[in-house]
Amino acid sequence: MTHRLYYEDATLTEFSARVVERLKWDGKPAVVLDRSAFYPTGGGQPYDRGWLNDLAVVDVVAREGDGAVIHVLAGPLSADAVEGRVDWARRFDLMQQHTGQHLLSQVFFRLFGWETRSVHFGATGSTIDLDPENLSAAQLLAAEDEANRLIYANLPIRTYSVTPEEAAHLPLRKRPSVMGKIRIVEIDQYDFSACGGTHVGHTGELGLVRLVRQERSRGCRRVTFLCGWRALN
Repeated sequence: MTHRLYYEDATLTEFSARVVERLKWDGKPAVVLDRSAFYPTGGGQPYDRGWLNDLAVVDVVAREGDGAVIHVLAGPLSADAVEGRVDWARRFDLMQQHTGQHLLSQVFFRLFGWETRSVHFGATGSTIDLDPENLSAAQLLAAEDEANRLIYANLPIRTYSVTPEEAAHLPLRKRPSVMGKIRIVEIDQYDFSACGGTHVGHTGELGLVRLVRQERSRGCRRVTFLCGWRALN
Protein backbone atom coordinates (compact mmCIF):
# COMPACT_ATOMS: atom_id res chain seq x y z
CA MET A 1 0.00 0.00 0.00
CA THR A 2 1.32 3.42 -0.94
CA HIS A 3 1.23 6.22 1.66
CA ARG A 4 -0.69 8.95 -0.15
CA LEU A 5 0.84 12.30 0.71
CA TYR A 6 -1.79 14.39 -1.07
CA TYR A 7 -4.30 13.44 1.63
CA GLU A 8 -2.15 15.35 4.12
CA ASP A 9 -1.23 18.29 1.88
CA ALA A 10 -2.74 18.83 -1.58
CA THR A 11 -0.17 21.57 -2.26
CA LEU A 12 2.83 19.26 -1.79
CA THR A 13 4.69 18.98 -5.10
CA GLU A 14 8.11 17.56 -4.16
CA PHE A 15 8.88 14.46 -2.12
CA SER A 16 11.41 11.67 -1.59
CA ALA A 17 10.46 7.99 -1.81
CA ARG A 18 11.74 4.48 -2.37
CA VAL A 19 10.76 2.01 -5.08
CA VAL A 20 9.05 -1.06 -3.61
CA GLU A 21 7.93 -2.73 -6.86
CA ARG A 22 8.77 -2.62 -10.57
CA LEU A 23 6.25 -3.80 -13.17
CA LYS A 24 4.82 -3.24 -16.63
CA TRP A 25 1.52 -1.41 -17.09
CA ASP A 26 -0.06 -1.53 -20.55
CA GLY A 27 3.36 -2.40 -21.88
CA LYS A 28 5.09 0.58 -20.27
CA PRO A 29 7.58 0.55 -17.37
CA ALA A 30 6.03 1.42 -14.03
CA VAL A 31 6.90 1.54 -10.34
CA VAL A 32 5.16 1.47 -6.99
CA LEU A 33 6.63 3.74 -4.30
CA ASP A 34 6.40 3.52 -0.54
CA ARG A 35 4.96 7.08 -0.50
CA SER A 36 3.72 9.42 -3.21
CA ALA A 37 2.17 12.84 -3.79
CA PHE A 38 0.86 11.78 -7.23
CA TYR A 39 -2.92 11.57 -7.47
CA PRO A 40 -4.19 8.53 -9.44
CA THR A 41 -7.25 8.79 -11.65
CA GLY A 42 -10.33 8.36 -9.48
CA GLY A 43 -13.65 9.91 -8.53
CA GLY A 44 -13.81 11.59 -11.93
CA GLN A 45 -10.58 13.51 -11.33
CA PRO A 46 -7.73 12.84 -13.80
CA TYR A 47 -4.27 11.75 -12.68
CA ASP A 48 -1.32 14.00 -11.90
CA ARG A 49 1.65 14.32 -14.21
CA GLY A 50 5.23 15.13 -13.27
CA TRP A 51 8.59 13.41 -12.86
CA LEU A 52 10.40 10.73 -10.86
CA ASN A 53 14.03 11.82 -10.95
CA ASP A 54 14.27 12.90 -14.63
CA LEU A 55 11.67 10.46 -15.99
CA ALA A 56 8.23 11.76 -16.96
CA VAL A 57 5.22 10.23 -15.20
CA VAL A 58 2.71 9.62 -18.01
CA ASP A 59 -0.09 7.94 -16.04
CA VAL A 60 -0.97 7.22 -12.41
CA VAL A 61 -3.27 4.34 -11.47
CA ALA A 62 -4.65 3.07 -8.17
CA ARG A 63 -4.40 -0.72 -8.13
CA GLU A 64 -7.43 -2.50 -6.79
CA GLY A 65 -6.95 -4.80 -3.86
CA ASP A 66 -3.80 -3.53 -2.17
CA GLY A 67 -4.05 0.27 -2.47
CA ALA A 68 -0.79 0.59 -4.40
CA VAL A 69 -0.31 3.69 -6.56
CA ILE A 70 1.26 2.72 -9.89
CA HIS A 71 3.41 5.37 -11.58
CA VAL A 72 3.64 4.69 -15.33
CA LEU A 73 6.85 6.12 -16.76
CA ALA A 74 8.21 7.30 -20.10
CA GLY A 75 11.19 4.93 -19.64
CA PRO A 76 12.68 2.39 -17.21
CA LEU A 77 13.75 3.60 -13.77
CA SER A 78 16.87 1.93 -12.36
CA ALA A 79 17.26 3.89 -9.10
CA ASP A 80 15.76 2.62 -5.85
CA ALA A 81 15.60 6.10 -4.29
CA VAL A 82 13.64 8.76 -6.18
CA GLU A 83 12.80 12.44 -6.00
CA GLY A 84 9.25 13.08 -7.15
CA ARG A 85 7.93 16.33 -8.62
CA VAL A 86 4.26 16.91 -9.38
CA ASP A 87 3.29 19.23 -12.23
CA TRP A 88 1.78 21.98 -10.07
CA ALA A 89 0.05 23.89 -12.89
CA ARG A 90 -1.93 20.77 -13.81
CA ARG A 91 -2.61 19.81 -10.18
CA PHE A 92 -3.88 23.28 -9.23
CA ASP A 93 -6.07 23.46 -12.33
CA LEU A 94 -7.67 20.12 -11.44
CA MET A 95 -8.08 21.23 -7.82
CA GLN A 96 -9.93 24.33 -9.00
CA GLN A 97 -12.25 22.36 -11.29
CA HIS A 98 -13.00 19.69 -8.68
CA THR A 99 -13.70 22.12 -5.85
CA GLY A 100 -15.74 24.27 -8.22
CA GLN A 101 -17.89 21.26 -9.05
CA HIS A 102 -18.61 20.63 -5.36
CA LEU A 103 -19.59 24.28 -4.94
CA LEU A 104 -21.78 24.40 -8.05
CA SER A 105 -23.54 21.12 -7.24
CA GLN A 106 -24.56 22.50 -3.85
CA VAL A 107 -25.57 25.86 -5.36
CA PHE A 108 -27.88 24.16 -7.86
CA PHE A 109 -29.37 22.03 -5.08
CA ARG A 110 -29.93 24.92 -2.68
CA LEU A 111 -31.35 27.31 -5.28
CA PHE A 112 -33.51 24.88 -7.25
CA GLY A 113 -33.46 21.47 -5.52
CA TRP A 114 -31.62 19.86 -8.46
CA GLU A 115 -29.49 16.80 -7.83
CA THR A 116 -26.17 16.22 -9.58
CA ARG A 117 -26.42 12.92 -11.46
CA SER A 118 -22.86 12.74 -12.81
CA VAL A 119 -19.77 14.87 -13.40
CA HIS A 120 -16.91 14.85 -15.88
CA PHE A 121 -13.61 16.73 -15.70
CA GLY A 122 -12.21 17.41 -19.16
CA ALA A 123 -9.00 18.93 -20.45
CA THR A 124 -10.69 22.18 -21.50
CA GLY A 125 -14.12 22.11 -19.84
CA SER A 126 -15.95 20.18 -17.14
CA THR A 127 -19.60 19.19 -16.91
CA ILE A 128 -22.34 18.59 -14.35
CA ASP A 129 -25.42 16.56 -15.31
CA LEU A 130 -28.50 17.84 -13.45
CA ASP A 131 -31.94 16.28 -13.24
CA PRO A 132 -34.34 18.98 -14.56
CA GLU A 133 -35.68 18.72 -18.10
CA ASN A 134 -35.52 22.48 -18.59
CA LEU A 135 -33.02 25.06 -17.36
CA SER A 136 -33.42 28.74 -18.18
CA ALA A 137 -30.74 31.33 -18.86
CA ALA A 138 -31.96 33.23 -15.79
CA GLN A 139 -31.46 30.16 -13.60
CA LEU A 140 -27.94 29.65 -14.97
CA LEU A 141 -27.08 33.27 -14.26
CA ALA A 142 -28.49 33.03 -10.72
CA ALA A 143 -26.37 29.92 -10.04
CA GLU A 144 -23.25 31.53 -11.48
CA ASP A 145 -23.76 34.69 -9.42
CA GLU A 146 -24.28 32.70 -6.21
CA ALA A 147 -21.21 30.56 -6.82
CA ASN A 148 -19.07 33.65 -7.38
CA ARG A 149 -20.51 35.29 -4.27
CA LEU A 150 -19.35 32.27 -2.25
CA ILE A 151 -15.93 32.47 -3.90
CA TYR A 152 -15.57 36.09 -2.77
CA ALA A 153 -16.66 35.02 0.73
CA ASN A 154 -13.43 32.94 0.78
CA LEU A 155 -14.97 30.10 2.78
CA PRO A 156 -12.48 27.66 4.33
CA ILE A 157 -12.45 24.10 2.99
CA ARG A 158 -11.61 21.25 5.35
CA THR A 159 -10.92 17.56 4.81
CA TYR A 160 -11.29 14.93 7.54
CA SER A 161 -12.25 11.29 8.03
CA VAL A 162 -15.36 9.97 9.76
CA THR A 163 -16.88 6.58 10.51
CA PRO A 164 -20.00 5.43 8.62
CA GLU A 165 -21.99 6.12 11.79
CA GLU A 166 -20.66 9.69 11.95
CA ALA A 167 -21.26 10.19 8.22
CA ALA A 168 -24.93 9.28 8.72
CA HIS A 169 -25.34 12.51 10.71
CA LEU A 170 -23.77 14.75 8.04
CA PRO A 171 -25.86 16.42 5.30
CA LEU A 172 -24.00 14.66 2.47
CA ARG A 173 -25.26 15.33 -1.05
CA LYS A 174 -24.64 11.66 -1.91
CA ARG A 175 -24.31 8.75 0.48
CA PRO A 176 -21.03 6.83 -0.03
CA SER A 177 -20.99 3.09 -0.67
CA VAL A 178 -17.50 2.48 0.76
CA MET A 179 -16.84 0.59 3.97
CA GLY A 180 -14.68 1.86 6.81
CA LYS A 181 -13.41 5.42 7.20
CA ILE A 182 -14.94 8.02 4.86
CA ARG A 183 -13.05 11.11 3.74
CA ILE A 184 -15.17 14.25 3.88
CA VAL A 185 -14.54 17.49 1.98
CA GLU A 186 -16.46 20.29 3.70
CA ILE A 187 -16.96 23.80 2.35
CA ASP A 188 -17.51 25.58 5.69
CA GLN A 189 -20.98 24.30 6.67
CA TYR A 190 -22.21 24.88 3.10
CA ASP A 191 -21.36 21.61 1.36
CA PHE A 192 -20.38 18.18 2.68
CA SER A 193 -19.12 15.60 0.18
CA ALA A 194 -17.54 12.18 0.53
CA CYS A 195 -14.54 12.56 -1.76
CA GLY A 196 -10.96 11.33 -2.14
CA GLY A 197 -9.85 14.07 -4.54
CA THR A 198 -7.57 17.08 -4.16
CA HIS A 199 -9.10 20.46 -3.36
CA VAL A 200 -8.15 24.08 -2.72
CA GLY A 201 -8.02 25.38 0.86
CA HIS A 202 -10.49 28.28 0.49
CA THR A 203 -13.18 29.07 -2.05
CA GLY A 204 -11.30 32.27 -2.93
CA GLU A 205 -8.65 30.13 -4.63
CA LEU A 206 -11.23 29.26 -7.29
CA GLY A 207 -10.93 32.83 -8.52
CA LEU A 208 -13.94 32.72 -10.81
CA VAL A 209 -16.66 30.35 -12.05
CA ARG A 210 -18.27 30.62 -15.48
CA LEU A 211 -21.15 28.55 -16.86
CA VAL A 212 -20.62 28.46 -20.59
CA ARG A 213 -23.06 25.98 -22.12
CA GLN A 214 -26.06 23.74 -21.45
CA GLU A 215 -27.46 20.85 -23.47
CA ARG A 216 -29.67 17.79 -23.14
CA SER A 217 -27.88 14.57 -22.27
CA ARG A 218 -29.55 11.25 -21.41
CA GLY A 219 -32.61 12.81 -19.83
CA CYS A 220 -30.57 15.40 -17.89
CA ARG A 221 -29.37 18.94 -18.47
CA ARG A 222 -25.60 18.99 -18.93
CA VAL A 223 -23.96 22.24 -17.83
CA THR A 224 -20.38 22.99 -18.91
CA PHE A 225 -18.40 25.08 -16.44
CA LEU A 226 -14.94 26.63 -16.11
CA CYS A 227 -13.10 27.55 -12.91
CA GLY A 228 -10.01 29.55 -12.07
CA TRP A 229 -7.55 30.23 -14.86
CA ARG A 230 -9.79 28.45 -17.37
CA ALA A 231 -12.63 30.87 -16.62
CA LEU A 232 -10.32 33.89 -16.70
CA ASN A 233 -8.83 32.89 -20.04
